[in-house]
Amino acid sequence: MGEVSTTGLTEERLRDILAAVVPTPAAVANALLGNSTPRSEAVTPAAGGAQVASRDDHRHPRLTSTTVGSITTGNTATILFTRAFTNEPGIDYQELPPSADTVTPTANDTAAAAQPTNSRVLAWTKGPTATLPDAAATDYTGCTVRVWKAQTIPTNLVTLLLGGVFNLFAASVVGTRFSIIAVARSDVPG
Repeated sequence: MGEVSTTGLTEERLRDILAAVVPTPAAVANALLGNSTPRSEAVTPAAGGAQVASRDDHRHPRLTSTTVGSITTGNTATILFTRAFTNEPGIDYQELPPSADTVTPTANDTAAAAQPTNSRVLAWTKGPTATLPDAAATDYTGCTVRVWKAQTIPTNLVTLLLGGVFNLFAASVVGTRFSIIAVARSDVPG
C-alpha cells in the first residue's frame, strides 16, 4: 500500500475517519459473543459450528427440578416442580432423615431402624402454577405421590415359623421428609 496523505485533515476529522474504519472493542465483542439463550444438553454430543461464543454470564436451561417436602394426611404429597417439562419427566423419590440437622441417627431412633418408604406417582399437575405462571397448559408442572412403609407384623406362630414378616403397606408415613427429583427425559425430543 502507498502512503496516505493527511495534509489538510484536522485532528477531529482524522479521528472520525478512524472511528468509521476501526471497530471499537464493544463492536468486536458484540460480533463474537452471542445473545441467544444457550441450548440444553443433547443425548448425542455434537461439536457445533457456531462462530460466536457464549457470554460469561450465560445460563443453560435447567434439566431437573429438586423439591424437599413432608408427607401429609393420607400418606400423600403434592409436589410443584421448579421448572416445567414438555414431556412426562422421570421421577426419583428419596426418604430423608427426620430433620435437616440429623447427621447421625441416635441409638434409639426408631425411624432410622424402620423399613424404608416406597412411592408412586398418582397424578400429574399440568399447566401454570403459582411457581410456574408461564407454563403451557400441556406442560408437566408437578405431581402427587402416594407413599408406603412396611411394618413388622406382631410375633405369632406364623411369624415364628416364617421369620420376620412384614405388612408391606401398613405403617403411616405422615410427616416423613422426602426429596423428589424430576428429570427431563432423554428418550424424547423437547
